[in-house]
Amino acid sequence: MLEESGLKVGVDFCLAFSPERIDPGNATYRLKNTPRVVGGITPTCRQAAVALYSQVMDKVVAVSSTEAAEMTKLLENTFRIVNIGLVNEIAIMCERLGINVWEVRRGGLHQARTGSSRSTRVPGLGGHCIPVDPHYLSWKLKTLNYRARFIELAGEINAEMRITWWGKSRTR
Repeated sequence: MLEESGLKVGVDFCLAFSPERIDPGNATYRLKNTPRVVGGITPTCRQAAVALYSQVMDKVVAVSSTEAAEMTKLLENTFRIVNIGLVNEIAIMCERLGINVWEVRRGGLHQARTGSSRSTRVPGLGGHCIPVDPHYLSWKLKTLNYRARFIELAGEINAEMRITWWGKSRTR
């Protein structure tokens, strides 16, 4: 609408996008210390948005575009829904295997605190456990007439990824 009046984005006005990132009830991460992602229609718009948010936020992360800014929110929410679904599927597996899911959850949280479950993963798999162990669990559940869909889907997607190990790139 502003451009229809003759004004030009990035010259006469700035337009940027920053996705909402609030976790109601979280006593640790509040508005000020939750990193703010911003993308602008133009570099000038992005710079203006970064300057504005930097006045009130501890950390501002600039991305190349408004679309990239929105995609960061979609990634965060998708990561959460996938992990919630995975934990729910693990609960079903535990029930079938006769294992106390709360005990497994408690132990898993201790592993996560060591850094083994951070969301900073990049494409590709490494090590000897991750590419094998979940598939063993999936096989075991098949013997109990249950299909571990998250593991199978993750395996399919991971098999298609271009990966880098020790500086060498290859496609599986």
